[in-house]
Amino acid sequence: MWVESEVSRGSKFFFTITSQISQSNLEVTLSKMQPFNKRTILFVDTLRDTTGVVQRIEELGLNAHVAHNPNEVADKDRCPHIDTIVVDDVKVVRVICCFSSLSLVDLLC
Repeated sequence: MWVESEVSRGSKFFFTITSQISQSNLEVTLSKMQPFNKRTILFVDTLRDTTGVVQRIEELGLNAHVAHNPNEVADKDRCPHIDTIVVDDVKVVRVICCFSSLSLVDLLC
């Protein structure tokens, strides 16, 4: 884990997560996801995903909220409560971090 910080601009935290492919079947995975059921995942899809990210989010029992432009979620009154943000391009992270309503939400790229 490391941090880059600039006075008056904020800090960026970087970390690496190691993972392995699970041999669990879908039923086991869904039972593990049960405590998180119906949480809302914001997927900022600037590249117009064709790989099924939204379908995977929904298969896990989560609500997917899709925005094709990060500015679509700048106004917290027009955006639902977001539990986690998934972005398809690291450039989107800089934009999202500027929105005070989303600055403390977990973000995955």
